[in-house]
Amino acid sequence: VVLVLVKLHVTECFKKIGQRQPLNIFAAQEIDRLQVVLVLVKRTLQDLKLAIAGTIVMSAELQEALDNLVDARVPSRWVAVSWPAPNMGLWFSELVQRYHQLNDWMEKDRPPKYWLTGFFNPQGFLTSVRQEVCRAHARDGWSLDGMQTKSDVLKQEKHEVERGAAEGVYIYGLFLEGCSWDKPRQKCKESAPKEMVKELPVVHVTGIEASHRQGRKKGDLNKFMCPVYKYPARNDINWIFDCELNCEEEVHHWIMRGVALLCTTD
Repeated sequence: VVLVLVKLHVTECFKKIGQRQPLNIFAAQEIDRLQVVLVLVKRTLQDLKLAIAGTIVMSAELQEALDNLVDARVPSRWVAVSWPAPNMGLWFSELVQRYHQLNDWMEKDRPPKYWLTGFFNPQGFLTSVRQEVCRAHARDGWSLDGMQTKSDVLKQEKHEVERGAAEGVYIYGLFLEGCSWDKPRQKCKESAPKEMVKELPVVHVTGIEASHRQGRKKGDLNKFMCPVYKYPARNDINWIFDCELNCEEEVHHWIMRGVALLCTTD
């Protein structure tokens, strides 16, 4: 069953939780993009049902969609408005997860933690976070142009987070490639044999004025600015932001190992 979000209902829900707040504006934009996917999927399946019954002509587009679905692949028209996936099962599972995250946000209020992989525009999500932090510090003279993203890896797993952050947001769903994570000591470590990726605990992401960022003190661990990518293909298009990871070794040690964070390993 494909659920379609009703525009009027969406507007009314966001009026209740604050439709002018940057993160809620972002959520409304994400819902609009997900709506395009849901409408296309629903229309394609309805037309396929009619074409198979002989009620309408089986067009080339419908035939291509049918062939892909039979082979458990995602139709190219669906990928064009959504996201890539190796098979239909993973794609549909992500569709359901995205729907539930946005629908719960709309119906109940902001979630205590966010699944970063489930956003079409994760860069826009982080921009909205910086905007809200900047507004909270307006009296301190903070400006959006001078804001930087600040991140800290926590010890909590996603199921342990029940309340949202006092400032900023909690995100999850990031996977370390090229190294592992020492959870008790909260730092990078070498990967175990045959360990390709390691899921990172919850990450606290917020914004900070560049002039307020403190330098490294004596005895502190090094900070590796680890690039976060939306998909395994590492390029400028898929880059989201740089996440701060603690490490004892020099930063170039992990750069030479090609360490990165991925939102999905598929």
